Amino acid sequence: MFDVAGAARVAAGRRAVRSTAAARMLTDLMAAPVPARRRVLAALDRDDLVALLAASAVELGTPYAVWQGDPVGFATQVLGEALWSGQRKILRSMVRNQVTAVPSCFGSGKTRSMALAATYFGAVYPPGTAVVVTIAPRWRQVARQIWPEIRGVTKRADLFGSVDTTQWKVPTVAGQEYVVAYGIAAAPHAEDAVQGIHAPNLLLVVDEAGGISQTIGQNMRGLLTGSNAAMVCIGNPPTDEEGSWFERLCASDDRTSVIPLDAYGTPNFTGEATATCRSCPPATPPHPLATHLVDQRWVANAIADHGDDSRFVIAKVRAQFPRGGPNTLIPWSWVDAAVRADEPADGPDVVRLCDLGLRAETAQHRVQRGAWVRLGVDVAADGGDELAITRCVGDLITIEKTSAGQANTDSVAVAGMVLEQIKRATDLARALGTPARVRVKVDIIGVGWGVFGLLEAWGREGKHQADIVPVDVRESPNRDADTATLRPARKRDEMWLAMRGLLAAAAGDGDPIVRLRVDDRTVSQMSAPRYSTDSQGNTVVESKDSMRKRGVRSPDRAEACCLAVYEPAVHRARLIA
Repeated sequence: MFDVAGAARVAAGRRAVRSTAAARMLTDLMAAPVPARRRVLAALDRDDLVALLAASAVELGTPYAVWQGDPVGFATQVLGEALWSGQRKILRSMVRNQVTAVPSCFGSGKTRSMALAATYFGAVYPPGTAVVVTIAPRWRQVARQIWPEIRGVTKRADLFGSVDTTQWKVPTVAGQEYVVAYGIAAAPHAEDAVQGIHAPNLLLVVDEAGGISQTIGQNMRGLLTGSNAAMVCIGNPPTDEEGSWFERLCASDDRTSVIPLDAYGTPNFTGEATATCRSCPPATPPHPLATHLVDQRWVANAIADHGDDSRFVIAKVRAQFPRGGPNTLIPWSWVDAAVRADEPADGPDVVRLCDLGLRAETAQHRVQRGAWVRLGVDVAADGGDELAITRCVGDLITIEKTSAGQANTDSVAVAGMVLEQIKRATDLARALGTPARVRVKVDIIGVGWGVFGLLEAWGREGKHQADIVPVDVRESPNRDADTATLRPARKRDEMWLAMRGLLAAAAGDGDPIVRLRVDDRTVSQMSAPRYSTDSQGNTVVESKDSMRKRGVRSPDRAEACCLAVYEPAVHRARLIA
């Protein structure tokens, strides 16, 4: 098929030229079934296509009106997209059903599907008659997930108008600008967030639907009053909330078309052949669409990190809504919020690590001058798999060193690796003007005791200037809990609960207190441990050994992150009169 965008632009310039033959062709085409219409459009030569689109611009208000009722055809013929069968089901449903709900696994192409739906709806109706509203629980989800996709789609297809951060404006016949699509954030208690939205043709595109509150969801349903008003909702089932609005929507009534997309039904598992991806930059080597979708390796890692019966796997792999089941200490959504947390705004006291003039600091993360620098060291012992060294600079947590293998059993070799990170951290603290010494928290069980002893000795010898803090995770916390609930039984429980507290702001409408700039394995490990209570009512975090027995990896990297921010109680010698 020829360049549709180019033909549409030529056609738009021929509004004053009326062709009786093209008008008849348009009438016959719009009366034909969608599959037949798509075949005719694909078979037209360029001149006939331009004439037909010109007739559509005159009679129906836009050249793209010939794809009304056919979002799959619009996506493939106009936008040049490669689609897999799950995406086709979603696009077909949006024109056949008032409400479409898509509980989805990770990596199904769900956000791209929503961008295609929004672009289709905004293009095939005359400017001034249609509105697309994209909705997500948080502003960063609106601005950083679906709208970059919409910008990319409209630009590549050279559609009319301009797209900025969260708006798509198109020109009307009168030469004015009309906002055909825009994005909004719907915080849980912002009842007026979705009020007053009306148009003859209205599409609500709800991304990350698992985070939409009952109040917002009910208000959105109340907007679907017109003859051509529809809503498409997509997202991962929430891992930490039962009975969410999204879950109720998917189980509500026959008016909702529910299209589950579980990992095992995607092309990399079913063997479904996918066309060549057309959304990557031209310089990218040709590759099938399936390259961007969830695969066996990701699923195997998710099961190894969380357990096959975990709420994470139930939601992110099987696309089901978890019910009951074990208690997860830190919900995955809290961890994800910390991974996505914004960098600090520019200011006189904010600096990028790469701008400090230190050869070892190449990251672009921003930190406050004078920030406290701390390290966490989880030695490969007590059932652990890896040595992990993490760093906390103010609110920024990163993984600085991991090591697996025989070297981890040699306390001298491990201490040497830690010493290297201490020197880096000390240089960083000096560059930031931090008055406090670097603090290094070391798990002293097993090999860790020898590592601690060596680091202490090297400090006395002047090889470093850091404070080495031993942490025996088996000990009592030796202080009162900060809260009456989830009281820790041991220091390991306390440090995990401390991390939970730093991330817990994401449970409401706030931001986590820390920024996690870590790899996917660490993210998975953060939400892997379960918790229980002992006979005294204290909180007990699942042990590494217990996790290994149920087929889950030891959370060594996550535990090192917990150690970096953890400050154990200081033991003071009892005064004797």
